[in-house]
Amino acid sequence: MQPLKFKEITKSPLWAGQDIVALKHYPVGTPAVGESWEISGVRGDETRVVGGPYDGKTLPELIAMLGADLVGRRNLERYGTDFPLLVKFISAAGDLSIQVHPDDALAQALEGKRFGKTEMWYIVKAAEGATLYSGFKHDLTLEAYDAVMAEGRLTEVMARHETHAGDCYFIPAGQIHSIGAGNLLIEVQQTSDITYRVYDFDRVGADGRKRQLHTEQARKALNFKAKKEYRTAYDDRENVRILLEQHPEFTTSVYHLTAPLTTDFSTTDSFVIFVAYEGTARLRDDEGNVVVLRAGESVLYPATMRSVTFEPVGTERFSCIETFVD
Repeated sequence: MQPLKFKEITKSPLWAGQDIVALKHYPVGTPAVGESWEISGVRGDETRVVGGPYDGKTLPELIAMLGADLVGRRNLERYGTDFPLLVKFISAAGDLSIQVHPDDALAQALEGKRFGKTEMWYIVKAAEGATLYSGFKHDLTLEAYDAVMAEGRLTEVMARHETHAGDCYFIPAGQIHSIGAGNLLIEVQQTSDITYRVYDFDRVGADGRKRQLHTEQARKALNFKAKKEYRTAYDDRENVRILLEQHPEFTTSVYHLTAPLTTDFSTTDSFVIFVAYEGTARLRDDEGNVVVLRAGESVLYPATMRSVTFEPVGTERFSCIETFVD
C-alpha cells in the first residue's frame, strides 16, 4: 500500500478566479479556475490516480480492489465502493449563488442519491474586504422566509462575515450560505453535487439566461434556526496538529509546520487526505514511503498507514489540511 496522488478536475463557472491558477502554477494564459476537485468519487467526476501501480484508476475502482485496506473497515461497511468525501480548492472572483444543500434523507427522497451535502470551508486567502454568508441572523419561520423572499430582502436576514486567512466555517446540510468574491478556500464535503440555488443576484450565464433556481427544494431543505456563532473557534499554533471539526461526516485538522512533526494514526480506521496550501514538505510514513507534497497538491494515504512524519523543506512554513472519516 502506497500514498496516492490524483489528477485534479478543474471547473470554470462564471464566478471563477485566478488564485487556483497561481497556487498550482498553471501556464500563463490559463483561463480562470473556480474549482479544483482534488480527490473525488462523484459519479461522472471521479479523479484518477497519477503514477504508481494504480495509475489511471478511480476511487470506486480502487475500493473494489483494495477494500478496507484503502478506506477502513467501518467505512467499507458503511459506504461500500462509494468514497465518502470530496475535497476541493475554490477560487471566487465573483460571489457564488446563495444556496443550500439537503441532508442524506432529503437527498434520497428528492433526488434518489445516497448523500446529502455537509461541508467545511477553510479560508486560505482573502482579499481586503472579502466576505461570505453563513446562516441566518435570527430564527425564521417558513412563512417569514417566504415573505422575505417575496420582498427581495433575503440578504438582510442572512449572517454576513468578513473573512481572513485561517477562518474556518462548518456548513451542515440545511444551512444557507454563499462564498463571496475574493476568497480562496479549501472545501471538505460529503460526496455530493446536489445544490439548491436560492438566489443568484439576477445574473445571467453564458447563454444569456438567468440560472435556474430551486425554490421549492430549498424550502424543504433549509434549517431556519440561527446560531450564536458560525465561525469555528480554535487555537492557531505552529508545530502541532490542530483539530478544527469532528463530525460523523468527516474530521478535519490543520498543520502549520516549521519543524518536523510525527502524527500517530494507529487508532484511525480510515484513509487520510492531506491538502497542502503553503510551502513544501517531505512526508514519510511507517511503511517507508516518501512523498513530497507542495502547496496546491493533495495526497491520500490508505487506512493501513499507522503514522506520518512531516519534514518541512526550505525556509517557508508548510501548511496543510488533514481530513478523514472515522
